[in-house]
Amino acid sequence: LTLRGVLLSTAGDMRAIRAAWLRGGTSKGLFFRGGDLPPRGPALDALVLGALGSPDPSGFQLNGVGGGISSTSKVSIVTASQREGYDVDYLFGQVGIKERRISWQGSCGNLSAGVGLFALAEGLVAPDFGAAGASPHVLRVWQVNQGYGMSVYVPPGVAAPLPYGVQDAAGQQLMTLAGVAGREPAVYVELDRPCGARPLLPTGRVVDILKMPDGTSVEATLVTAGNPTVFVPAAAAGLQGTELPEQMDYARMLPLVEHLRAQAAPLLGVVGPSDQPRVAFVAAPESYRTSSGEEVGADRADLHSRISTPGRMHHAHTGTGSIALACAAQITGSIPWRCISEVSRPTSGQALRIAHPGGVMEVRADVRQDATGSWSAVGAGFERTARYLMRGEVFIPSAERAP
Repeated sequence: LTLRGVLLSTAGDMRAIRAAWLRGGTSKGLFFRGGDLPPRGPALDALVLGALGSPDPSGFQLNGVGGGISSTSKVSIVTASQREGYDVDYLFGQVGIKERRISWQGSCGNLSAGVGLFALAEGLVAPDFGAAGASPHVLRVWQVNQGYGMSVYVPPGVAAPLPYGVQDAAGQQLMTLAGVAGREPAVYVELDRPCGARPLLPTGRVVDILKMPDGTSVEATLVTAGNPTVFVPAAAAGLQGTELPEQMDYARMLPLVEHLRAQAAPLLGVVGPSDQPRVAFVAAPESYRTSSGEEVGADRADLHSRISTPGRMHHAHTGTGSIALACAAQITGSIPWRCISEVSRPTSGQALRIAHPGGVMEVRADVRQDATGSWSAVGAGFERTARYLMRGEVFIPSAERAP
C-alpha cells in the first residue's frame, strides 16, 4: 500500500503506519511524520481516530493506543518546514475519547518538548550537539495550530534513539518534573511570541465579567498566550485552590467549566467546536499535599492553579496554560496578579512558581506595556522532560471495522 509516496505495510484489512509514542512533560501522544499522512480533512481524522481507538462510549479507548484520558489522547504531526527560519512544523490534535472529534485549534505545550526529540530521532533534522557533542541542539519549530514560533533546546543525553556518537551525555544533569515519575535531562521550550498575531488581551480589558450558572457575575481575565485561557478566582467556584482533581465535585465543576468556556470562546476568537479555551481557577499560595503525597509549603509557590482539560481537571498543569498564566500574572490588576503577594510578583523574565496537583513548576514570560497602556507578550518559556516510549508501526482498522 502506498500513501502519499510512502510504502506502508498491510495486515489483512489493516494499514500500518510508522509512528512513535512519546511522553512530553505531563502528556503522552502518538507522533507521526506529516509526509506519511493524508492532508487535513476527513481521511486524516478517520486515521487518527482509528489509531487512538475513538470514539469509545466506555471512555477507555480499548480498541486503540489512547489512554482514556485527555492527557494521553493526543497526536502530534511533525513535518520538515518550508517556512524560512524554521526546521519543522508542529501540528497538534486533541483527540476526543467518547466523541468522534479531533480539535485542531489548540496546541500542547507539554508535547512541544517531545517534538524536538522526534524531529532529531526520525531524521527530519540532523542532530548537532556541537563539536564536543555536549551542547543543546536548538530546534526551530513553527506551531501550526496557534501560529507562533518556538525554540526547543534538546540537551545531549535525552532518551531518544539518536545516531551513535552524536552526543556526549557525561555529566548531564537530570530533572524531576512535578507530576512525572523518573528523571530525565531538561528540555527548554521557548515561545517567540506566544500570542501569535493576536492581542494578549483579546477584549482589550484586563478583567471581563462572565456569568455563573446561577446568574451571578464573576470576574475573569481572558488571555491568548500559548492557548486561549480563562482565569477565574478559585473562591468564586467554591474552591480553596489546593484541591486535587479527585477531590473535586465533577458533577458541579464540569458544567461550570463548560458554562464559562461557552461565554469566553467568542470573546477569545474561538469559533466552532473546540477544546479551547481552557479555564483555570487560581488562588493565593497555601501549604498543600500533592497527588504523590508530598507536602509543599506556601513559601515554595507564588500562586495555585487548577486548570481544565477535556472531561476533567488536569492532573498537573497544561504547558500552554502555564504560559498563559505567566503572562497574565504580569498584567497589573489581572485575576492571577491579585493572587500573588506584592513582593513575589514576577517582572519580565523572572520565574513564576505555579503550584498544581503534581507539584510546583516554574515558567518565565516577557510581558510589556506600551505607552498607550496595551499589553503584549514577546516571549515565554519553561522546562519540561521528554522521552521515547515506543517506535514502530501503529495499525489502522479499516472503515468497516473502525469505531
